[in-house]
Amino acid sequence: MHDVSIHWYRNGLRFHDNPTLLDACQQSKTMLPLYVIDPEVPFAQTQGLRPACIRANFVMESIQEVDKKLRNMNSQMIVILGKPKQVIPEVVALFGASALYYEQEAAAPIRKADAEILQELKSKVGKDCDCKGYPTHSLHPMELYLSKCKGNVAPSSYGAFTKIFNNLKVPKEVEEVTQVPPLPEDALRKLKDKFGEQFRMPTLEDLGYENTKEKLKNRAKGGIDFIGGEDAGLKLLRYMMSRKQWVATFEKPNTSPNALKVDTTGLSPYVKHGCVSPRTFYHELSKVYAQFNSKEISKPPVSLHGQLMWREYNYLMGYSTPNFHQMADNPVMRQIPWDDDPQLLSVWENSQTGYPFIDALMTQFRETGFLHHLGRHAVACFLTRGDLWQSWEKGAEVFEYYLVDADWSINNFNWQWLSCSAHFYQYFRCYSPVAFGKKTDPDGTYIRKWLPMFKDMPSKFIYEPWEAPLAVQEKCGVIIGKDYPYPIVDHKIVSKDNMSRMKEAYDSQKNGLPMPESQPVETNEKRITFADSSNSDDASHEPDSKRRKK
Repeated sequence: MHDVSIHWYRNGLRFHDNPTLLDACQQSKTMLPLYVIDPEVPFAQTQGLRPACIRANFVMESIQEVDKKLRNMNSQMIVILGKPKQVIPEVVALFGASALYYEQEAAAPIRKADAEILQELKSKVGKDCDCKGYPTHSLHPMELYLSKCKGNVAPSSYGAFTKIFNNLKVPKEVEEVTQVPPLPEDALRKLKDKFGEQFRMPTLEDLGYENTKEKLKNRAKGGIDFIGGEDAGLKLLRYMMSRKQWVATFEKPNTSPNALKVDTTGLSPYVKHGCVSPRTFYHELSKVYAQFNSKEISKPPVSLHGQLMWREYNYLMGYSTPNFHQMADNPVMRQIPWDDDPQLLSVWENSQTGYPFIDALMTQFRETGFLHHLGRHAVACFLTRGDLWQSWEKGAEVFEYYLVDADWSINNFNWQWLSCSAHFYQYFRCYSPVAFGKKTDPDGTYIRKWLPMFKDMPSKFIYEPWEAPLAVQEKCGVIIGKDYPYPIVDHKIVSKDNMSRMKEAYDSQKNGLPMPESQPVETNEKRITFADSSNSDDASHEPDSKRRKK
C-alpha cells in the first residue's frame, strides 16, 4: 500500500473499466490525480504539432468532467501547465510519491516521450518511485500480439492479424471506480506554493487558441455534437446499441460519405481519448450479436467488431514499425517520388480545388473535426495518387491537426493505405471527385449544405459547375473563375498520368532501380486560387505555422 501515489492522466478519461485508475485507488492511501498540459503544444501526439481548437476543446471538456466527478468524491483533478518531463519529477519529489500510475500508449512518439520522462524521473528520485504502466488503451497489449507473431514481426495483412486476434480472449471489464483516495495532506497549498499560476484549470485562450466561439460554432453541424467526456460517450454508446438490427448488420463500406448526419457510430473520438473503454465497446457489441442468428450478423472486416480489430492492427503496426509516420526508413513503405507544392496542399485544405464534392468534404472536416471514413478516403486519394500527387505525410499532418478523433497509428496507417504507399497496392482503383459522390447523393444535397453558394445550382451541374452555361451560373450567383475556382487539375488526365507514375515507382523498386524523379502534375492555367490561411482555423503552411510550436 502506497502512502502517496500519482495517477497520471492522458487518455483514459473515464471511471468505468479503467484498470490503471482502479489499481491506483486500491493500492494507495492518498492519491494525486494529475494532468500535465504543455501550453505550447497542448494535447500533442506528434512532437511539436498542436491540435485545432475542436480537439483541444473536446479534451478540455473531458478533463473538466473528470474533475467534476473527482470533486464529488472529495478529490479533484490536479492540472499543471508545463513540460511533463519537468513537472512529473517535481510533483513526485514534492509529495514523496512512491508510485506513478499511467496508461501506456502504442504510438511511437508518445512512447518515446514517456521513456524520456521516466528516465528523468529516475535520475531525480532514483528507485523510490515505482512506475506502473498499463497497456489498456487497446483490447490487448501490443507485446502480447507480437509474442504470437512469427519472429515477433507484425503480420503484413489484416487477415493474418485476425487469426492471431481470434485466438485471444478480450479481457473482461473491471469494476467502475466510485471512490478515490483523498489528496495528500495540504496538497493544494503545496502545489500553489510550488507551481503558482501553472497550477490551474486553463481555458482554451490560456492555451493560445483565439476566436474559440467562432471556431466551435459549427461543431454539431455534421449531425453529432462531439461534447467531450465519459457521460456523452456512454450516452452515445447506449443509443447506438439500442439500434440492434443496425448494429448486427452494420457493414462499414455500405455507409454513406455524404450523409447529412453521421452514418457510423460516431464513437471514435470517445474511444480515442479514453472516454469510452474499447473493452466496454467490444463487449456491448457482443451482447447485441448474441441476440441474432450468426448468419444475420455481419463479419469482420466490415462489422463493428471488425472496426475495433482494425484499430488493434493499426496500433500494432504503429507500435512495431520503425519510422511509421514517414516514408523514409520505413520498412513497410513503397518509395514514391511525391511532389512538394505547398500551394496545392493549401488549396486542398481550404476547399478551393474546384471540385465541389472534395471542397464540401474538406469544409465539413475543418468545421466539425470529423468526416465519414469514405469521405476521408476520397480527399486523401485526391491529395495523393488520385490528383495532386502530394505526399501522404503532408495530408496526415493536416488530418492530425483538425480531426477530433485523430489517432497517430490509425491516421498514418490510413494515409499509407489510401496513397497506395503500404498495406494496399491496387493503385488503379481511384476515387473520382465527381462520380463517387453522385452514387449516394445524385442531387448534391450534401454539397448544398456545406457549400451554400451552390444551393440553387441545378443537380445536373452541381458536381461539375464549370460545365454549367454562363447564364445558369449567373442565375445561381456563382461564376466559375470568379466566385468559385475552376478545377485545379483535370481529373481525367492527371489520374491516368498518376497511375503511370505509380506503376513506374512500383516497377523501379521491384527491379532494384533508383526511385523515379518527381514531376509536378499539370494544373489548370485558368485556376484562381481563393485559398486564404485566415479562413482555415488558424492554420497555414508557413514554417512558423500555428500547427507547430513556434
